[in-house]
Order: sequence, then structure tokens, then C-alpha cells
Amino acid sequence: MKKEELKFPRIESTINWWATGLLRLAFFLLIGAFFTLFILGPVYGIYNKGFKYMLSIALTCWAVSLLILIPAVRYYIIRRRKTASKIVIDSTGILFYNSKNEIVDKILYKELHTSNQDFDIYTVTPVGSGIVPLLEITLQPEQKDITKKRIDMNLPLYSVKNKSALYAHFMQGIAIFRPDLTIDPMALKSFSIDPNTWKVNDKGVSKGGWLLLLAVFIVVGIILGITRLLFLYKTGN
Repeated sequence: MKKEELKFPRIESTINWWATGLLRLAFFLLIGAFFTLFILGPVYGIYNKGFKYMLSIALTCWAVSLLILIPAVRYYIIRRRKTASKIVIDSTGILFYNSKNEIVDKILYKELHTSNQDFDIYTVTPVGSGIVPLLEITLQPEQKDITKKRIDMNLPLYSVKNKSALYAHFMQGIAIFRPDLTIDPMALKSFSIDPNTWKVNDKGVSKGGWLLLLAVFIVVGIILGITRLLFLYKTGN
């Protein structure tokens, strides 16, 4: 084992349980509102107006709800056991573990490849991702074609608290184990990383955090608005 590998520490993702709780609350509120609107709503309509006027509408609503609710519930209850719940960065690269502590995905330093851009490691902001950048790398796994991959230090069902620190540690690992690759200085700046110490300059709540909080409030507001409209409709006000 190389001397650098012995000195390079292993770090893990830490979960922001407050933000994760808000996301789960918004998810269940949204599912509950959808269930009320598309499942219980037609049932109430049939009870109030009879099969003759509501059967076709009810069948349409139930069909739509099945197409949406079943995959959502299946993913959250069944697939969650197979999705990543922890990120580990060590001397080999990035390892994604599920709840059973099994590796479900990995990005190894030895598989990194030079890119056709000005820098080999850089950030991109995909359409629909807002202002939160992702790290883009080029990979060539053994006996496979060269591909590009975007790294998001987040987890499907959790909000990661130390995302910038994970990016910093990964790029530090690249600088140590793959000095042949170049890192865009803007990538370091995007995550507030000091290139001399590889530490993150914390500046309070990140823009991504504020966007997450705003999104949760918007979703909750929409759910409350729909619930209010349904109440007014049922009471005839």
C-alpha cells in the first residue's frame, strides 16, 4: 500500500435530518393530497351524485392515480432498500452504500480519464437543476468505452449536510492519486473550497439549502390550497 493511501483519510456523508424530515413530510403530504383528490374525491362524488354522473370520471381518476401512486409507493417502500443511503470517499474513490452496507455504485480514481475540455474535472449546471452545480468527470472503466459522468453528492431519500466537504475530499484525492488530471479552479470556487488546505469555507446556509426550503414551503402551500378548495367545494361555499 502506498504511503499516500495510508495518510488519506476516509470520510462519510452526514445526513441533515431536519431537511430530510421536511422532504419526507412534503412527500407524504403530497401523496395524501393526491390520494384524497383522486381516490376519495371520486368516491365522495359517487356517494353524493350517484354512479350515473360520476362513474366515468371516477374510473379516469382511479386509473391516473394507479399510474402515479403505485410507482411512487413502490419506489419509497421497496426500492429504497436498494438505493444509496451513504457516501464514502477514501483512497480508492467514491463508494455509494445502501442501508445493508452493500456497495451499489462506485467511482474509482484509477478509472478517471482525461477529457476533451480545457480541464478534466469541471462543473456543469444541468437544465432543471437550478443553480446547484454538479461535478463532471470522464471515466473509462476496464474494457469499456469512455463516458462522462456527473457527480451529485446527494442521496435520493436523504439530504446530505456535508456535500461541499465530500466534493473537496474527492478533488483532493484526484490531486493526490491522479496528478495527471487537471481540475478547473471554478469547480473549487463553486463549492467554496480552498485549494491550499482543501477545506470548505462555510458561509451559512447554501443557496441549495434555501432553494430546498423554498420548494418545501411551495409544495406545502399548494397542498393546503388544494385541501381548502376541496373543503369549499364539498360544503358548497
